[in-house]
Order: sequence, then structure tokens, then C-alpha cells
Amino acid sequence: MDFLAAYDAIPEDDVPQRVALLRTAMTTGRAALFAELRARRPVFSTPVGVFVTRHPDVLEVLSAPGTFTVGVFGPALEDVLGAPFILARDGADVHWRERGYGQLVLAAEDAPRVRELTARIADEVLDEVTGRGADTFDLVQDYARVAAARVAIAYLGFTGIEEETLHSCTRRMQWAFAVNPDRDPEIHAAGVAAGRELRDQVAELIDRRRDTAHDGGPDDVLGRMLRTRLPDEYGFDDERINANLVGYLTGYQQNATQCTATALKELAVRPEALAEAVRAAGEGDPARFDAYVWEALRFHPFVPITPRLCLRDHVLAAGTPRQTLIPAKSVVMACFASAMFDEEVLDAPEEFRPGRPPAHNLVLGYGAHDCVGRYAAQVIVPELVRRVLLRPGVRPLPGGERALDYAGTPFPQHYQVRSGRPTAATARP
Repeated sequence: MDFLAAYDAIPEDDVPQRVALLRTAMTTGRAALFAELRARRPVFSTPVGVFVTRHPDVLEVLSAPGTFTVGVFGPALEDVLGAPFILARDGADVHWRERGYGQLVLAAEDAPRVRELTARIADEVLDEVTGRGADTFDLVQDYARVAAARVAIAYLGFTGIEEETLHSCTRRMQWAFAVNPDRDPEIHAAGVAAGRELRDQVAELIDRRRDTAHDGGPDDVLGRMLRTRLPDEYGFDDERINANLVGYLTGYQQNATQCTATALKELAVRPEALAEAVRAAGEGDPARFDAYVWEALRFHPFVPITPRLCLRDHVLAAGTPRQTLIPAKSVVMACFASAMFDEEVLDAPEEFRPGRPPAHNLVLGYGAHDCVGRYAAQVIVPELVRRVLLRPGVRPLPGGERALDYAGTPFPQHYQVRSGRPTAATARP
């Protein structure tokens, strides 16, 4: 029995059973579920929200922040951050003004030097890990999370804060506001406590950096924030600097870490694509290699679904056969992971094709709440993967290419790879 037949066979008033079936399908067969919904019920109303699965409809939802707001997760995010933040606001001064501010301090012009910085840090971490003498290492714990945190320290300016603090705090914070649909109070409380811990350390960091800001200081994002003077009426004091810097990190650390592992996994399960990516990694044009990483992440996006709260009645996909009235107060699930496989928009979406049109890749979001740090992200994530593939023999374990271990969390925690050391057999003359 297919999903919709099984779902429809459950009495409408048996909400727990319908929700359980939906969650099982999302966990064990999401791609098949989305394909069925796109074909037969592209706007699918359920007790947990209205699932929007077609590419143009997802873009329509994300193009109307005045109607489809971030009210689903915004309050939880601001609880965790302890302050207003652009990702939790729609159209307010905080969002539009501070988004512009973010694009100023997270400048597009940074991309070349951020790539060079990422390459240097990644190589340093790989040297440390492969120099330990073990035949394997954990790509997530030993490499990706460490390299991502060191890039955050060097580029964002978290100088003096432990790498593990940056990673563990953001893991608890993102878990609380982004992947806690049942609003588990313990998960939420842990995220709030982690946010407080990180803000307190950043407040001390800002105080230290204020003492040297007049001398210029490091050319990192925090340094720019401290040197930038805005009109007093904007109220952009050190607390706002703190909230924004912690917010940037919260949107970066876990995502960069897991994207490194999932992109490598998606390449590894496609030997031909992996071989092509390795060749591209060694060429002089990193952008050609980057296309392999973004295509890999299309198959495994770190945000498969983003929820929105519909404030007023809205006719979605008006004038098409799938035209649907979305009632006010509905929770709407904009399904990135489905939209990027829409057969009516993408040519042969099931095929691995680097270099697809940018509009077909929604990994970094779309609309008013796309990734504010996208220019840095567009080079950091591919470069973290590229430095691995430039190491001969550093590859996922044979037979274990799909073995991402989430360890009971929403994020990949372990992925074993070979260290590239010669085995006893290959070491013989």
C-alpha cells in the first residue's frame, strides 16, 4: 500500500496514528513520500501542518514573508538567543535593518580570503588527525567540527573561546529552536542555557576587544562590528553586537559540520561522481569543484523543511490544477528537499548533475530569510570537502559509505573514514 492510501485509510479523527505514519514515512522514505505527494497531492494538509512540495509553490511561500511568517520557530529562537534576531523577525526594523548590517559585515568580497583561510585551517586539522597514527578517524568529531569552529574563530572573531564550547553550545541551541517540533521542555531548556553560556562568554570577549578596537584590531567580523558606528537611534549597542554574532554562529557551526559529512557521503555512494570530484579538486578552478558539493547537498540538504505560519487566508498556486486555499493560522511546511526534485522544473532530478542552474538549488534557502552569510558559506563548505578529497586515501570506509551515525541527535555525529596511511599489505616493497 502506498503512503496516501495508508494515510487515508486511517480515520480522520485518529490524529496520533496519522501523525505517526507521516513521521515514519519522513524518517524511512522521505524521497519516496515527496515524490508521491508531488504527483498526487502536492499541497498536503496534515495535523502537523500543510506540506508544500512543488518548487514554484515553495518559492511562493518563501516570497511572501508578510503572509507566511517565521512565527513557528521565531519565539523559540529568541528564547535561545536571549534577544531579537533577524531570522526570528519578518519585515520589522530588526530584520531589514540588521540583515543589511549582516550583509555589510559578512561581505561578499570576503569570499576569496575566507576560502584561503578555510583551506589552511582544514589542512592543519587533517595534518593533526592523520598524524596520530591511526588507520581511521571520525570525519565529524575529529575534523569537520574542529575545522568549522576554527574558521569561526578566525573569521567571525570568537578569539579565546574554546572550539568545543562553540560546537556544543550551538548544537544544543539549534536543536532547541530548529528541530524540536514537539517543543520538548528539556531540549528547550538546554538550548536556552547554552545560549546564555555563549552570550556570557561573548560579552567578555567584546569587553576585551573594545580595549583594542581603537587600534584597529583583527580584520574579522567582530572587529568590523566594533569599528562600525551607527546612529544612536538604531540602538545598536554591544548587546546587539553580541546577539548578532552569536546568531551568525548558530546558523553556521552545525550546518557547516554536517554538510561536510553529508556531501562526502553523497559523493562516496556515487563512485563515478566521486572520481570526477577528486579530479576537479585538483584543478586550478575551485568553483568547478564547488558544483559537485552543492549538487551532493541537493540530495541531502541540512534544512529539508522550513516551517512558516500563515497569517491570513492565501490561495496557493492560484490558477493551476493544484490551487489550494491555505487558511489563516495554518502551519505551512515549505519542503526544500522536495522542491529540489520537482520533475516539472528540474531536468532528470534523480540524476547527479553538477552545474545545475542556481535557482534549482535551495540548500542555502530562498527569499527574505535565505542565508545571510551565504558568501562565506559558499566557499567554506566546499573547501572543507575539497581538502579531504585532496588527501589520497582519506575516504569513507569501504562498505560504510552510508554509515552516518546521528547518535540519537538530529545531527550527524560520527562518520568513519580511512586516514590514508599505508596498510601492512601496501607498505611491503
